[in-house]
Amino acid sequence: MTITSFKFLGFIIAALALYWVIPAKGRRWVLLAASILFYLSFSFAGIFVMIGTSLLAFGAGILIQKYKDGYSLWLSENKKTADKETRKSVKASYQKKQKLIAAAFIAVTVGILFMCKYYKVLAADISSIFDLKLWSAENILLPLGISYYSLQLIGYVVDVNRDIIPAEKNPLNVILYGGFFLSIMQGPFNRYNDLMPQICSDERKTLTLYQVRGALLRILGGYIKKLCIADQFGVYTAEVFNNYQNYSGLGILFGIFCFAVQLYADFSGYMDIVVGIGQLFGIKMPENFRQPFFSKNMSEFWKRWHITLGLWLQDYVFYPILKSALFKKMRDSLTKKFGKNAGRNIPTYIGMFILWVLIGAWHGAGFNYVFGVGILQFIYIFLGEIFEPVFKKIKAMLKIDDKKLYWHVFQSLRCTALMMFAWVFFNSQSMGAALGMIKRLIAVPSLGQFLTVMYSGAVNGGFVRNFMLIAVGAVCVIAVDLLHEKGKTVSGIISRTPYAVRLAFYLVLIFGLIIFGAYGEQYIASNFIYFEF
Repeated sequence: MTITSFKFLGFIIAALALYWVIPAKGRRWVLLAASILFYLSFSFAGIFVMIGTSLLAFGAGILIQKYKDGYSLWLSENKKTADKETRKSVKASYQKKQKLIAAAFIAVTVGILFMCKYYKVLAADISSIFDLKLWSAENILLPLGISYYSLQLIGYVVDVNRDIIPAEKNPLNVILYGGFFLSIMQGPFNRYNDLMPQICSDERKTLTLYQVRGALLRILGGYIKKLCIADQFGVYTAEVFNNYQNYSGLGILFGIFCFAVQLYADFSGYMDIVVGIGQLFGIKMPENFRQPFFSKNMSEFWKRWHITLGLWLQDYVFYPILKSALFKKMRDSLTKKFGKNAGRNIPTYIGMFILWVLIGAWHGAGFNYVFGVGILQFIYIFLGEIFEPVFKKIKAMLKIDDKKLYWHVFQSLRCTALMMFAWVFFNSQSMGAALGMIKRLIAVPSLGQFLTVMYSGAVNGGFVRNFMLIAVGAVCVIAVDLLHEKGKTVSGIISRTPYAVRLAFYLVLIFGLIIFGAYGEQYIASNFIYFEF
């Protein structure tokens, strides 16, 4: 039951109707039932892994809370008699037990994730290189959304340990958090203390007509991004990436450009759909994109792209690494030998490298993921920071004004070009295929290669129709993001227009979706790209 299907539309209408009819105290159970039904529509066996991991998180949280409460009780009973050192020693003892429980849960959860997602690929590679006969794991289960709910549940347990939230006393609430149907497939990554208070609230929620209209418009926009833009661009992407040996120069470049637009329209379109549906349930979910192609550098790009993943990794991986005893010792040693700058920067860059390798590995087990979405991103950011003083001198020499539009456009185009290069690795079947595409890319440019892709037969119609679909799709994506970058929204602008104009606008969108969406025998709506991760 993909979210582009009519089954999903009926499912959502039924869930919304039931959600708003029953008393507020029962609404969370509607969402739990909807989440279980949604999961079962994809995987029967996988739901046991998801529920099992959620129950492990629940149990870990309860045990950690038990030790936290135990120390609080001991402190209240011995506060007057115990000296400072004794209180410190007892607290450290309780905290050590809490950390062991959290570490054990993390180890088990990461172990399950590794076995389900990575072992098969790594075992095949190791067996091939060293001529071994490791277990091939041909029939191993890959549960729906394991890369998402695993990280969310780890975040929940860590937050309980950090005393950010109390442990949940109802296991069904933790299961709902882990398997929430709006974020189980592609995110966004929700924090427990942001999502669950909204879901578990007994207050009677209400929606205004303005909120409903804005949510529906956002959902419609998400479907247009997916079906009219991403899936239409996807036919050219598939043609070039699957048959890159047949193309070179402009043909390869055009395929890479199509994938950049496809990926963004696909992923941000999904987010628009689920965030809009969440608004119809009275639930505010975090934004995952903020006009990434207007970024001035790669650090800024990753603050605008897949925002919730970046924030999760920052809070639960990067900062803990830098605060670890090993890195503290490294900082002290480097500071003594090479000075404060080295003591501060070198551990930070090592931590960044570890972080980016993990980001690459999260996307997939192949080295093309680890390099393209991980190591290469680290290289971009590292070189950008290292050469920043040189860039400043060059700008001063050339009298370049950072505030000028032309410079911002140049920076955005440069950033986009770097990401397009990285996405060659991301969308290729292997590292070898990615390098093969790059080799074909730097061949002599040929307008004929571009025309060949356009006439590849993937879309009915001739060059003009195909070119218009591509041009209009790209312009629409840029135009909407430009409005958002200026602090405006399509729904906000349309809401201030006369009723007749609003009606005409909605009809244009609906009929545009019907006419240009990817449907039928030839146009089968593809899975969302990040569904694979």
